Amino acid sequence: MNIWIQVPIPSTDQLEDFVNADELTFWDFAWAAIVILGAFVLSRLVRRIVRKVLRRFSQLPDEVTSLIARAIGWVIVFTGIIYAVSILGIDVGPALMIMIAVGIVVFFAGRRLMDNFSAGLVLQGTPMFAPGDQIVTESGTGTVLEITGRTVVIETIEGQNVHIPNKMVIDNPVVNLTDLGGRRSTLEVGVAYGTDLDHAKQVLEEAATACELTHAEPAPEALVSEFGDNAVEFRLLFWHDPLVLDEYRTVDGVARTVARAFTQHGIVIAFPQRTLWWGDPDGRPKTPDL
Repeated sequence: MNIWIQVPIPSTDQLEDFVNADELTFWDFAWAAIVILGAFVLSRLVRRIVRKVLRRFSQLPDEVTSLIARAIGWVIVFTGIIYAVSILGIDVGPALMIMIAVGIVVFFAGRRLMDNFSAGLVLQGTPMFAPGDQIVTESGTGTVLEITGRTVVIETIEGQNVHIPNKMVIDNPVVNLTDLGGRRSTLEVGVAYGTDLDHAKQVLEEAATACELTHAEPAPEALVSEFGDNAVEFRLLFWHDPLVLDEYRTVDGVARTVARAFTQHGIVIAFPQRTLWWGDPDGRPKTPDL
């Protein structure tokens, strides 16, 4: 179906009612053009003044200041256009409806951009995170460099700059690693069956405390997690600085300290072992000839 067939085409009489061109003079067109030009000039001047005034309020982000100034500027331009249309003798009602229709089309065409922009205002107005914080998102983990009107820019630990759309950040969980100033990590350690578990717990906690990368408070804690197939499993908990690289370095440091402490105290880190039985009558395993 051709949709244009159903669109009513205005007649000549309707156009004459809409625009009475017989009564228009050169000065009407000139004055309308001057009004529109003046509206644009006034808009730019007012935007500068508004920005200058709003920047005195340090709690307002630059993006919010720019948005307010831009909105006021467009209101001035829109008002000037409406006044210029009335000078030309055009019925303001239909003209206003046309402008609103165009505005709606532009709005839906730029809806994604507006969604990201409004989400950016939310991010800048709420204390979720700030430049310098390290966050975990569905698009990656990294340090926040900038929050723009469209994206959140992070630098990953691999040295890559990732631009995440603001709406994606708002709509999905975000973990702020640096918000509390520290994080807790876990190191799984298995000891051989027959080991004095109280002694192993003490050695593990002392080793984690001795690592210079762990926090003294809360103190490291070693807890038995399960009796596995080949070992009694300990879960060693300790706190450290919040960044991802801090986690990697601290886990490495604690593991090395634990290995040295176990060697000094004769504690065996268990590993899977298999015994082969060759069916000797006395029931003892027999080593095959190689």
